[in-house]
Amino acid sequence: MRRRRTRKTTCKNTNRVISIIETIPREIVSDILARVATDSLTDITNVKLSCKVLREIAEDSYVYRHVSLAKFPVVQWKSQTEEEKSFLDKCWECGNPEYLYRRGVVDYFSRNRLESASEYLTTAARLGHVGALYVISIIFLFGEDEKKQKGISVLSGMKKSRIFRKRVKRCRRFLIEILRMIWIKNSLVIYHRPICCTQRDQHAKKQGWPSTEFEEEDMSCDGCICDTELAFIFDVLPSTL
Repeated sequence: MRRRRTRKTTCKNTNRVISIIETIPREIVSDILARVATDSLTDITNVKLSCKVLREIAEDSYVYRHVSLAKFPVVQWKSQTEEEKSFLDKCWECGNPEYLYRRGVVDYFSRNRLESASEYLTTAARLGHVGALYVISIIFLFGEDEKKQKGISVLSGMKKSRIFRKRVKRCRRFLIEILRMIWIKNSLVIYHRPICCTQRDQHAKKQGWPSTEFEEEDMSCDGCICDTELAFIFDVLPSTL
């Protein structure tokens, strides 16, 4: 008899929880589950097993697009579990901007897959990933004419913006972390050291050569701003000497 009562009580509690969940807007539940997935794959798996409603919401593409991948390494040094592989594959299928950003950086700098890198980074930037926009501007600086000028315009604009300035620093740090983890094979960034300021010598007399020892918040020249930013990137690229 006790067992039957326990089962009935459990069933009632489960139905009560489901009823409460159904009264909450689906977007809010999706946001909560995206945060759960960020913290622990085990927890999100348990959520899926708890009830049909949560399982359906947890499998929604919205959850996979918005989940953070901060706890997942960019470069896998050990074999992934089936659970991890399945989760990341779903992030890829659902267009998670962080996943697209990582694939774009690795494809461009390490795998020489320039077309796919451009596609991934452009898509991530359109989805609001600031790091992807930052990397695109850096890549453009290694280009010629129109691309280079576009890169100068985008990057200097980000650096001058009070809203984006601190975010750019975080984007730079993360890009440098990735570059230190991978084998850089793209010959364009290995052997080419672009200069953005056309009056570099004159400006250098006033403020010194671009260096990673200072920030360029007071610079007015867009080219000098970009040259200083490139100096950070050059520090982690393979030496050609």
